[in-house]
Amino acid sequence: MYKARLLGYTALFTGLYQMIVSDGWMKLVQLKLLRMDLWAGLKEAWVFHDRLDAYYYAAAAQANLWIPKILGTDIRQLGLRLTLDAAMLGVGGLMGIVVATSCLLGAFVNFVILAPLMIQAGDIVQRVSATGVPIPISRAEIVNQWSLWWGVTMMVVGSLVSLFGRPELFRSVFKSLRGRKDAGADVLSHIEFPIWISAAGIPLFSVLGAWVTHAFFGVPWLLAFVSLPLIFVLTIICTNSMALTSWTPTGALSKITQFTMGAIDRTNPASNLIPAGMTAEIASNAANLLSDIKPGYMLGAKPRQQAMGHVIGLFAGALACVPLYFLLFLPADANGVRTTATIVSEQFAMPAALQWKGVADIITKGLTSLPDSAIVSMVVAAVSAAAIEIARLATKSRFPLSSVSVGLGVVLPPEATFAMWVGAMIFWIAGRRHRTPGTKGHTFWVEGCEPICAGLISGAALVGIGNAIVNVML
Repeated sequence: MYKARLLGYTALFTGLYQMIVSDGWMKLVQLKLLRMDLWAGLKEAWVFHDRLDAYYYAAAAQANLWIPKILGTDIRQLGLRLTLDAAMLGVGGLMGIVVATSCLLGAFVNFVILAPLMIQAGDIVQRVSATGVPIPISRAEIVNQWSLWWGVTMMVVGSLVSLFGRPELFRSVFKSLRGRKDAGADVLSHIEFPIWISAAGIPLFSVLGAWVTHAFFGVPWLLAFVSLPLIFVLTIICTNSMALTSWTPTGALSKITQFTMGAIDRTNPASNLIPAGMTAEIASNAANLLSDIKPGYMLGAKPRQQAMGHVIGLFAGALACVPLYFLLFLPADANGVRTTATIVSEQFAMPAALQWKGVADIITKGLTSLPDSAIVSMVVAAVSAAAIEIARLATKSRFPLSSVSVGLGVVLPPEATFAMWVGAMIFWIAGRRHRTPGTKGHTFWVEGCEPICAGLISGAALVGIGNAIVNVML
């Protein structure tokens, strides 16, 4: 009950804060509901800027103050901003100090050191769009033009080394398959999901999945069917990993499918992207269903009831997500035309999509299309990622860096990585100061870490999504 109240209060206060930093909500309240433009002379809605440095830059424009630059590049173009982001504070508290520090290290190396050097060298330049409009250098341009390659290399190599460094995951698959042959009658068959549904459903939905990849994305029939056995095996590995380590290596597993399909067909990016996406979704959902068994039992739900809940969630999620996708990611222009958003934007970082895109581009175009500096950075990143993950395996995860997180820090906005690090540092320091169970500090900061972070994330996310919708509708 205490944790539920803590989550509720945190979400409430976070939501109120998020509302005052949201331009859409403030327009709705101040101009549409209160009509303050008519009786208070308000020309535009007042909004508290969560980018705290915006106040300094506003004063600098008036008083001709110093604007910080790195090698001649305005730090705002590099994405180096100071933002009070409640959701990212919560994310940092949940991810822990090691992951958050690794993300911050990746952001620092990329945006403080490498990006200014590459801009000065001419490998990152101001482009001109197809319509002739200049596209200024920004964080998104830095990632898309250059940083993507070494960041993706860190994530892919780190994920694969970490996966293959755990051979017990693969051995457990064969042990479990052999064990099923000798197993007797299932004493829990009356509450578990009927096995005949899986026996009939897996072949049926495999064929449907292959048809969808071919009809909607142009994946050849042969490749669609060839990918299915690989997806099946990788899903078993993922569920075993969840059972043994509570870790779902979906990123690494999807790259196995992507590289395998890409080796067969290099000309069509969909041939490797879509099977990789299927691997990630099928493996993660199977593993997450397994992880739901225990809390489901605690709430009195039988496995078959939980499976039914997941099926209901599929339809509920589709009904909620599809309209939001069109509203937020494909807004209509003045002519009512919807165009696909760029892969990286200032509002949506999409790190997983970036990783898959980078691998698909390498498979399709090869390395010859990249500048020499990008290739060098990929080699260094691959060696560094392997060294970091080997050190983590040798020290049983006590090594204070994560290569996947370093790569993630490259593609995320640096202001977000800094906010995550601040959140992780707050809870790390509080946890070290309040180590004694039963004390108020330990109850609040250590036992209450998850509900506090969940409240920060949910309060900011729900109000933030609402703000995006309000902006589209106004």
